[in-house]
Amino acid sequence: MNILCRRKSLDKSDLHQNPVKIEDWGWNTQWEEAFSLYRTQGLDCGRVIRESHHIYTLITAQGECLCEVSGAFQYKAIGPQDYPVTGDWCALRRAGKGHGVLEARLPRKTAFSRQTAGNRSDEQVLAANIDTIGLVFAIDGGRNFTKGSLERYYTLAKHSGAEIQILLNKADLCSEEERSWALNSAAEAAPGCRILLVSALTGLGLDQCNRKKGETIALTGPSGVGKSTLINSLSGTNLQKTRSQRENDKRGRHTTTHRQMFRLPSGALFIDTPGMKELQMWGDLQDVDAVFTDIVQIAEACQFSDCRHEQEPGCALQAALQSGELDERRYANYLKLKREIDFLNRRQNDQAKRNEKDRWKKIAKFQKEMTKERRNR
Repeated sequence: MNILCRRKSLDKSDLHQNPVKIEDWGWNTQWEEAFSLYRTQGLDCGRVIRESHHIYTLITAQGECLCEVSGAFQYKAIGPQDYPVTGDWCALRRAGKGHGVLEARLPRKTAFSRQTAGNRSDEQVLAANIDTIGLVFAIDGGRNFTKGSLERYYTLAKHSGAEIQILLNKADLCSEEERSWALNSAAEAAPGCRILLVSALTGLGLDQCNRKKGETIALTGPSGVGKSTLINSLSGTNLQKTRSQRENDKRGRHTTTHRQMFRLPSGALFIDTPGMKELQMWGDLQDVDAVFTDIVQIAEACQFSDCRHEQEPGCALQAALQSGELDERRYANYLKLKREIDFLNRRQNDQAKRNEKDRWKKIAKFQKEMTKERRNR
């Protein structure tokens, strides 16, 4: 079915179809090499700059192009993680001016993901091919910023493979004492990470944000922490709609409803993501250890290498907890994240078998349909 028949609200007037340099959107020799096979097939390359309900807006050398995935693409996809997301580079076949069909997605170099909500253990990719993840929190009160939530976001970001920076927004609304507490809390929750005090309203700290030409930066965090406002401030224009927090509890309002990439005057590429109310873990146990390096270092001093850190003699972790060297809250969250990922890994093993079975069913069905179509010609 034609895209415009399914989504009448998206027509040519929504697209900017002036020629562009795709190098300005992150294209380089590595991507050209990965795309070379598709070019011989007469396909064009493009980067997903917006995705909404499986309708994709891509930036190409001819301008923006509205696309959907091909039937073959759907048959080959095992789960939601295989579908394009904002930041992906894809191979597309033209289907008229300003429209196309996505035939393939190039392999990702980085991906920021979480586990999908519900009973399945699928990966939901939130943004792809990003150089830096900005974890945005508001520090003007309410429950938007806690050590536990930062540790959770930081663990997911570690798994992405991208660089990480923490943006403590709305610093202009805080006293010096509150700013100091926020900086210390962030440093304890994410040791070694780059932390910035910023204000989207006054511009405080924005000159220190990574925004090099051609670099892709994804902003993520809870609702109402000022991600969209930060992008507006960095761009010098109102690219995104914004809303204020609820005054009674400083909780965020859900404003951004889709993931979209913007090119700023500096040449940097920013991806704005909706605030996340549910953030289920995705990754490996090593990602947790990479965030809680202080706990891992203490555990290395245990008397026995197979210490379970419970009642064993010579347990360095229990000694650190009793002396106050190790914060009980942080240790409890460390164990909690470990349990969540361990449970995820066990569920994934069972689901992998089901996915492989479903995959071959799809391939067999596709082959039958192709055979039937050839016979009817």
